Amino acid sequence: MALRTIILVLLSLSFITATQAAEKMKLAAPFFPPYTYFDVDGNLDGLWIKQLNPVLQDAGIEFIAVNTRMSRFYSSIATGKVQLSAIPKGVPGMDNVLFSEQPFARFDLRVFWLDDRPDIANVKQLANQRVVLTRGYNYGGFLEEALSEQARQNFLQAKTKTEAIELLLKGEADYVLGYWALMDYLQKNMPDVQLNNKKISEIPIYFVIHNSAENADELIKQYDSAFARQ
Repeated sequence: MALRTIILVLLSLSFITATQAAEKMKLAAPFFPPYTYFDVDGNLDGLWIKQLNPVLQDAGIEFIAVNTRMSRFYSSIATGKVQLSAIPKGVPGMDNVLFSEQPFARFDLRVFWLDDRPDIANVKQLANQRVVLTRGYNYGGFLEEALSEQARQNFLQAKTKTEAIELLLKGEADYVLGYWALMDYLQKNMPDVQLNNKKISEIPIYFVIHNSAENADELIKQYDSAFARQ
């Protein structure tokens, strides 16, 4: 086969592959272990992915995982920059997003604190305390429902989980609000830090499809049917 022919064949195969990839919907996947993360080989993994993969395969929904920063996560879903993801209800700006009928997972929402702070039994006790939130997290609208804006006036924002914990250790905050994933992070990255923690809520997580996706209404029905079969 002539070199020119070989090059043309390779270019054609590349074009077909790129076209097929372009046809697949994008699934927003933030770095949020143990729920979602990309492993050392660049493959999407995590608890949520293990739960979603068999349902999406059964539903015939093909996707490409896109590593999406938390600071852009919700806006990427709301604007249709990505077509698929998993979020709680109550996130502002999701008018063009279709939610699955049932949640496929739940967030274990917890409060963390050091021994020199009073124990926390429920979210109402966080009123007027210096509570650190992580920027980009929505907490499923739970805080807005549980505490007034006035009661949250002393709440702080941290860019990362590390920064949130450091504010606590420096005495610049009284409590940190986070998910159970924070315990996984502490065990792997800060094993000498011992924090008290209390579960205060469970936040349902739903599979979502942006309605800009082709046949979005039918796809969410296919997902719901596949989920019911699992």
